[in-house]
Amino acid sequence: MVQLVVDSGCDLPDEFLRKFKIPVLPHSVSFGNETFGDQRNPAQMNHFYSLSLVDRSREVNSGPAGEPEIEQVIAKLVQQGQQDIVVQTINAANSPTYANAENVARKLASASVAIHTVDSHTLFSGQGLLALYTLSLIQKGLTGAQIKSRAEEFGRKIVGYAAIKDVYYLRERGRQKNEKSVSWLKAFMAKSLDLHPIISMTYQGSAVTDTVKTYDSCTERLFQLAQEKIVDKALLMPAVVVSIAGALKDLDQVPGFRALEKIAAEHKVKLYRSVMSLSGGINLGPGTVALAMAAK
Repeated sequence: MVQLVVDSGCDLPDEFLRKFKIPVLPHSVSFGNETFGDQRNPAQMNHFYSLSLVDRSREVNSGPAGEPEIEQVIAKLVQQGQQDIVVQTINAANSPTYANAENVARKLASASVAIHTVDSHTLFSGQGLLALYTLSLIQKGLTGAQIKSRAEEFGRKIVGYAAIKDVYYLRERGRQKNEKSVSWLKAFMAKSLDLHPIISMTYQGSAVTDTVKTYDSCTERLFQLAQEKIVDKALLMPAVVVSIAGALKDLDQVPGFRALEKIAAEHKVKLYRSVMSLSGGINLGPGTVALAMAAK
């Protein structure tokens, strides 16, 4: 059977990853002088978010999964007898993790071991949805080569959305990466008028889908985007992944989430709830809520 591997940007519950024995390639997180690997460990993530380590006043950064860390994970699988491995990573346009995985795959692949790298072309909750789809293909008995082809095709149909709570934070993160899509003036106006953007992310790139006054109304609109697709029976897969840059229990109190739960249950669509990866929280800001789906 094919073995799936994801990186720590993939927003899926820890218990799900453990149940299906899906290894995680750790992105690096630096906080002051301390650097550690993000393993999507619930205790680590709760500690990080509960202490508000992700905010504008702190110097926190994320980095890609390095080749040594990736090689350690893949080599262990090969030693355990895995011969057909699919490695799914965060969007290659946003991170060198995919390139690092490709280098390791070339190094460890052999006549008896096939390692297929898949650029998810998406981020965070979108990665989670692609992992779910990939797992369904594995359970159907497809080969790694077949899965790579289908997963890459499905990834182009995934759209991820994020309701941004703090535009100033997003601007500062972009400034640190020399991205100037959010200017000081835009951030100031958003703050003054209590405006919050909903960012969409597809394989073609990111864009602002909507801008909504008050964050409560912004999250309601975010969840409405999924409800509309569910009611219209437009989903290509009966699943939606929702993640929050904070404690998972807080998701129940986010305006609009209960309504999405109700609609999803009525239409037999599975909701997967997850704490957002530390990379996601660091780049999008504390309190950000995101979701992903694949639709016609």
